[in-house]
Amino acid sequence: MSNTPDRVDFDEYADRYEDLLQDQLSFFSKDRGYFSDHKASLAARQFDKPPNRILDFGCGIGLSLPYLAKYFPNAELFATDISEKSLQHVAKTHQAVTVLQNGEVDGHCFDLIFAAGVFHHIPPAQRREACARLSACLSPGGRVCVFEHNPYNPVTRRMVSTCPFDEDAVLLKRRELANLLADTRGLTVERREYCLFFPEPLKGLQPIERFLGWLPLGGQYYVVARK
Repeated sequence: MSNTPDRVDFDEYADRYEDLLQDQLSFFSKDRGYFSDHKASLAARQFDKPPNRILDFGCGIGLSLPYLAKYFPNAELFATDISEKSLQHVAKTHQAVTVLQNGEVDGHCFDLIFAAGVFHHIPPAQRREACARLSACLSPGGRVCVFEHNPYNPVTRRMVSTCPFDEDAVLLKRRELANLLADTRGLTVERREYCLFFPEPLKGLQPIERFLGWLPLGGQYYVVARK
């Protein structure tokens, strides 16, 4: 018998996903966008030459898209997810974004693939395949930037354990994700750092975060791999 939880059907949460997420994050910030903005800004720091084509992989209802547009104003944005209902929401609310069904992604090439909070929903046995798929969709010199929950952070673990759409979550450590990407043909890991140390009321301390990437206390971490 498998110990892997049943996968969450995000179609069930698409209509109230943002409200549920805000409830989870209200302890840290009254503005959920604070976290999405910060992650998009970190992704932007990985490039000297801005990417032309960006895929939000596992986009959900598109909460990261306004911030990707903010930090990459000249890029062509694409979005995909396994939730049909979520993609319908994205198509209605982000008309400048090209929506791709899950099966339509293969064959495209992107300069940046942005994946925030996706891998802990992918069953562990399928994660290597997911990494290979992302690598195949990257243009030469392109990067995949993956953000994940930090299992060493007790507040993060508490939030995940009480979140209805994280019922299938299997958290992975930074080392585990970095090894998955490093072992993927065509990818070289360039960066692996912890992030989201400071809630919105302390956002003035954000500049310090660049010196704390080694410290496993941030709410999340990110791994960047280059093709």
